[in-house]
Amino acid sequence: MYAWFLVEPDALTGLPDPGSRPLYIGWARDLAEHLHTHLRDGGSGSSTLRRSLGALLREELDLAPRPRGRTAEDKNYRCYRFDDEGEQRLSEWMGRNLRVAIAEHAHAEDAESELITLARPPLNLAGWANPHGPVIRSLGRICADEARREFPR
Repeated sequence: MYAWFLVEPDALTGLPDPGSRPLYIGWARDLAEHLHTHLRDGGSGSSTLRRSLGALLREELDLAPRPRGRTAEDKNYRCYRFDDEGEQRLSEWMGRNLRVAIAEHAHAEDAESELITLARPPLNLAGWANPHGPVIRSLGRICADEARREFPR
């Protein structure tokens, strides 16, 4: 299991200060590979965390959404990535502003649900009645629409 935290509470504009709560909680069978996906340039197409952060930081970091693949498949737009320079800026921002905590858990999938319910991390869009969800989803749709314009059907 893993949980992402902000180093400085005011680093992420657009969300109220999460305090000491995690920003995002998740789990993976191959944690090293999964964390690499979150942190590597170009990983936004496979990382909900990166897409949500990117949607919130799009203007501040001058991020240009792109389809994650070269076909007109809808998922390539919904799971957008950013242009290469934007992916690099997002990775640098994450490196400066986020820290991750990891813990081994025999039943991580079940524990994830419980932790999300208890901690209410603002970037987890499922698992609790997230009051920030509508704003994050709306910003994500803006990014998906921009990616769609880059490679129309």
